[in-house]
Amino acid sequence: MRPVGVRGKLTAWYILVFGVVLACFCISIYVMMESKLLCSVDRRLQTMAELISKTELCAVPNFLPPDFERRLNRIFGTRPVGKFVRVLDLAGEIGSRTDNLEEDKIPVNKDLVRQVVASGEIVFETQYPLGPKIPIRFINFPVKRFNQNKVHGVVQVGTSLEFVRESMRNLVVVFLVLVPSLLFAAALVGFFLAGKAFKPIREIARTTRHITVNNLDERITVPAARDDIGELASTINGMLDRLSLSFQKTTQFTADASHELRTPLTIMQGELEIALRGERSVEEYIETLGSSLEEVERMSKIVNDLLLLSKSDMGHEVTRRDPVDLVTLLDSLLPHFKILAEAQQIELSSSLVEVDTVFGDQLRLRQLLVNLLTNAIRYTAAGGKVDLTLRNIDSGVEIAVADTGIGIPAEDIPRIFDRFYRADKARSRQYGGSGLGLSIVKSIVNAHEGSITVDSVVGDGSVFKVTLPTG
Repeated sequence: MRPVGVRGKLTAWYILVFGVVLACFCISIYVMMESKLLCSVDRRLQTMAELISKTELCAVPNFLPPDFERRLNRIFGTRPVGKFVRVLDLAGEIGSRTDNLEEDKIPVNKDLVRQVVASGEIVFETQYPLGPKIPIRFINFPVKRFNQNKVHGVVQVGTSLEFVRESMRNLVVVFLVLVPSLLFAAALVGFFLAGKAFKPIREIARTTRHITVNNLDERITVPAARDDIGELASTINGMLDRLSLSFQKTTQFTADASHELRTPLTIMQGELEIALRGERSVEEYIETLGSSLEEVERMSKIVNDLLLLSKSDMGHEVTRRDPVDLVTLLDSLLPHFKILAEAQQIELSSSLVEVDTVFGDQLRLRQLLVNLLTNAIRYTAAGGKVDLTLRNIDSGVEIAVADTGIGIPAEDIPRIFDRFYRADKARSRQYGGSGLGLSIVKSIVNAHEGSITVDSVVGDGSVFKVTLPTG
């Protein structure tokens, strides 16, 4: 069974809401119409009863029906059609009545008459003497003498409500015909409007289905009106931008990783093939194996670094939150790097002051410092300087590594943290770099919720500043 689409569901909800509103409207009209008709009947009954109470018909309330009928016709000029009139005494006995009303056809509610006599108020009443389908509405109007509050009798004027019932039945028939027609029309209009509303979404879906890995540069046309559809299109375009960038990085990363691993493998293969072409001396075999071991160690380091970055990207690596004394950590590293710097005729200086405690993973922070210092010494020529400073700042603790090395071109600075990226590939390989050191530094900084910035001028050197929070 084919599932109902969003367009159908939206149309169904539209019909449901419109149907509820229409039903409430019809009920309101029905109640208001019935109330208006009943009020109109009551007003006419009261007008007629009030007029009769002021005539001679109530002065001597004992006229026989024919006489009462003739006098009533003379007062109104015509016989009141569809109405009956009777005059009651204080005890509720009938004194006069019209001839269209049999004496016992509509019984007198004497308790109600006594209530009208006692209170002097007008009381309306509805009875069903002819059955539940023909209600009779009449008024109990107190008869009072001029300028007197004493009640001398009661005038009852009544009429059938059959015409009210008939009017309401006709109204219901109109509703039964009109409501389904309106709902059908609303369904058509709602389905059409829903289609118009979802047309841009269908266009977005169609364009998105056609976007594959071969045309990631294709984008959805954003409507001129900055509405919800435009926001959706912009959001999808932003997602495609991120996917395209991620795919490009992945492709570049795969190519670079293959190249980095292929180089030592090629070197090993060549050396081993040369060694196997003929008999060699023990020293030559030892030299070949030593060179191969260096390449294996290089590949092992690359693989380990890639594994570390992969775990960091996937969030599988757990970063400890232990208190770390950065002064002590740097003091333990500086002797080794001073020996390394002296071997390359580089001056390594440091300015370390007591700083606030940083909470993090000491091994990862040690690796961060090792990578920064190694890079600074590696890319600084003989006679140059490397300076390490540690200090407190407003946002935490700042570690700065400055060198007077070859520097980084301004256009390359945004990409130096990409994996396998080198501003100078030839010189990087010459110094043994794999292009992963700064990527690892960036991942460690991010894991500790810190930040890293780079200031560099080609030929003058670079300054790497790492800020770590202390909270």
